[in-house]
Amino acid sequence: SSFYLFRVRLGARGAIDPDINYETVAELGVNALTTQSTQSYNTELAEGSITLNHIPGARLRFGIFKTPGLEEGLRTAIDYVNFTNLTSQFINYQPSRATSNIPDANGGFSATTSSGVRAFRDTGIQVFDAFRTGAWEHSYAAMIGNGSTLNALDENSGKAFYGRIQTSYLFDDKADGFTKNRNDATFFLWHHSGTQSFNGGDFRANREGVGLAVVKYPYNFTSEYVKGTGMILLTSLFPDGVTTVYPGRENESDGWYVDGGYFLSKSVKLGARYDVLNQLKNVSSLHREYKTLTLGALYYFNKTSRIAFNYEFRDLRFPGSSPSDGAQFVNQNAVKDSIGNRLAVQATVVF
Repeated sequence: SSFYLFRVRLGARGAIDPDINYETVAELGVNALTTQSTQSYNTELAEGSITLNHIPGARLRFGIFKTPGLEEGLRTAIDYVNFTNLTSQFINYQPSRATSNIPDANGGFSATTSSGVRAFRDTGIQVFDAFRTGAWEHSYAAMIGNGSTLNALDENSGKAFYGRIQTSYLFDDKADGFTKNRNDATFFLWHHSGTQSFNGGDFRANREGVGLAVVKYPYNFTSEYVKGTGMILLTSLFPDGVTTVYPGRENESDGWYVDGGYFLSKSVKLGARYDVLNQLKNVSSLHREYKTLTLGALYYFNKTSRIAFNYEFRDLRFPGSSPSDGAQFVNQNAVKDSIGNRLAVQATVVF
């Protein structure tokens, strides 16, 4: 139904000397990172960091950069046009501000977006490194950040903590360093915790996950489970609808996905992904269950240019809904029945 320039990124990275690296990336285009509350689109500094490699076993990074966390957020590029619901609605949601000071019966406040998404990034300091033992590699990353939106000072009374540990088995034990699509099997754990400002107060938000990622050409497989408590945002289910934020510690959500791909040839790759998100599980009448099966095909013109074709079978259910809920039951069923499948095509060029 629409054509648009989704993402344009201009960046530079390199080494100042053997022990100091830098990276800077500007984000343009029409996407959730650049969207402002006024529905305009700004150019954003998506990354701007310096890494010091002087201390053995403890590299230090300063600035704006990706936080150690879920696998889908750390990938340079995923094989699909859209993220899973788990990622887009539970992890990478847009910060919001309340439009009413009166909560609903379940402690939720109607709200509107106040900035673009965090894009899996924060401003802060990180210590990280990796250690090789034969075909095994063990690595860690720990970060303290503002927990705020991009390019903003700390807006709350606490800092955010991010951490990830992982162990990888290298199918090619001669591989040197971190390389894209390295043939390995990686088991990982991660955790986020922090404070977010909303409606004049500071509220906790905790997220954590565990998963396995395997790349062994021509196959790849990833599976991850994520859960969290604290602030949860329910986006509107229809255009121009109301977003509701539930900031209390008691709120719970979780979800998971499995993703597999196979190269038919050097130019053609097929993939299938199934993802589930259980949103606001602690409030039976508002519990949402998203289930999406995505079938994908990628055609690579060369190493840096590709086109992706996706078809998503989308399903939304309200497990706790019952006729006794009256109008809410009728409305939820009307929304559920109106959810359609989605076709997406995206061309990507890296230069």
